[in-house]
Amino acid sequence: MKLLLPLGLATLLASPTLAQTQLTGDITGMGTRTAEYRYTRQGKDYTDTLRVVNGHFAQSIPVTDDGMGTLVFREASGFYNDLHFWVEPGTVHVQGTVQQLGKLDATGTPENNVLSAYNHTVQWKDYGKTINSQAYYKEQQARRAQDARQFIKAHPAARTSAFQLSEQMLTQPDYSMTEYEKLLQGLKPTVQQSWYGQQAAKRLDKLRNQPTLGKAVTNFSIADTAGVQHSLATYRGKYVLLDFWGHWCHPCIEAMPKVNALHQQYANKLTIIGVALEGSTNAPLWKKAIRQHQVPGLQLSELQGMDSPVITSYNINAFPTYMLLDPQGKLVAKTNDVDEMTKKLAALGAL
Repeated sequence: MKLLLPLGLATLLASPTLAQTQLTGDITGMGTRTAEYRYTRQGKDYTDTLRVVNGHFAQSIPVTDDGMGTLVFREASGFYNDLHFWVEPGTVHVQGTVQQLGKLDATGTPENNVLSAYNHTVQWKDYGKTINSQAYYKEQQARRAQDARQFIKAHPAARTSAFQLSEQMLTQPDYSMTEYEKLLQGLKPTVQQSWYGQQAAKRLDKLRNQPTLGKAVTNFSIADTAGVQHSLATYRGKYVLLDFWGHWCHPCIEAMPKVNALHQQYANKLTIIGVALEGSTNAPLWKKAIRQHQVPGLQLSELQGMDSPVITSYNINAFPTYMLLDPQGKLVAKTNDVDEMTKKLAALGAL
C-alpha cells in the first residue's frame, strides 16, 4: 500500500496525467482516521491510503482506466462502506455524515453531478419500507429499475447512463433485451464508445446468449476438488440441479441443509452439481466449506473468480442461483430461492 502525499506536494511532484483530479471531502462526525482509495490504472489494481483529519481530506488522485474510483471506509467490525465516483478534471467534493456513509454525495464535476442526481432521484429514493417478503422486495426492485431506465433515457450524453445501463443489465437480466438495446443505441456515440458504454455492449451480448427457459444450456467442462474435469453433457438423461454458490456466500451456506434434503429426496432421479465462484487462491477455503457444511453433490469450480467463463457466460450475478435442467439439458427453472426450487421439483410429475 502506498501513501498519497498531501495535496500541495502531490500536485507539485505528480505529472499532469496523474493529477487531473482533486479529491476533497467533508464528512461530519468522521474524526481523524484513514480510508482507502481504489482504482485501476494500466490494467493494475491499486489501493492508496487516504488520510482524513477532523472529517476533512484533500488529495490529488490519478486518472483511472475506466474513469471511476472508489473510496472505502472500513469499520473495526470489518464492515465497510464504499463510494463510486467519476475521476475527471476538476475538484470532486465528497460530503455527508458518518452516520450515513452509504449516502455520501460526490459533486463538483459534470459526470459526478449527474451521478449525484441519479443517486438522489433513483438510488436513494424511498420506495417504502422493506418487509420480509420476497414478492414485495422484487416489486421494489422493479420500480427502482424502471426509474433507472427512465433516467438513462433522459441523459443520453452522460457516461453515468452507460454505467447505470451496464448495472441494470447485471441486476435485471430478465428485462427485455430489445428495450436494453434501444437504451444503448439511444446513448450518444461518444458515450457508447466510453469504457462503460463498451461494457454495456458486452453485457447485452451476454444476455443474448445466457441460458433461456425452454432451451438447452451450453455445455461446460470444469474441474472438481481433485482437479478432474467433468462435462455437463455427461449427465444428460437425468434432471440436473446446478447450484451456483461460494464459500464466502452466507445465504448459500444457509441454504445448504435444504439443498442436502433435495439430494436425499431425489437421490436416484436428480443430479446436483455445485459450481462455486472462487478465486485462484481460494481452493483450500472452498474445500473446507464443502466438508464443514456437508455440501451435497458433485462440486466444481473454475477458480477464476469473476472472470470464470461459465459464471460469466451463464450470466450468474447473484448467489445462490439455482438452475434446473431436464433430461435433455433444457432449462426448466431458475431462481435464487431454494424453497421456490423445492416447489418446482415437487410439481414435476417425472420426479
